[in-house]
Amino acid sequence: ATRHAEMVAIDRVLEWCQQNNKAHEDVFPKTVLYVTVEPCIMCAAALRLMIIYGCQNERFGGCGSVLNIASGDLVDTGEPFECVAGYRAKEAVELLKAFYRQENPN
Repeated sequence: ATRHAEMVAIDRVLEWCQQNNKAHEDVFPKTVLYVTVEPCIMCAAALRLMIIYGCQNERFGGCGSVLNIASGDLVDTGEPFECVAGYRAKEAVELLKAFYRQENPN
């Protein structure tokens, strides 16, 4: 699996909207995404909704670590949105450590 979890989440919301006859334009503005690690630049740009994350992504972070897609400072990136860092940060770091101790089956 090479798709980022945020992209999978977007697809799941779109599927849910289709199955429940809801317009995604109405659903996404009411959505808050909780993730362990700060989304990469690509995912942050695709999401454009409130994002709450545990630990920073210092290599690829799109919510301030590398580039702040959420701010209104970038040209032609859409409306600003809110990103909240540090939510359950210690737990997020421990989850990542446990993940990287495992062997990657892919």
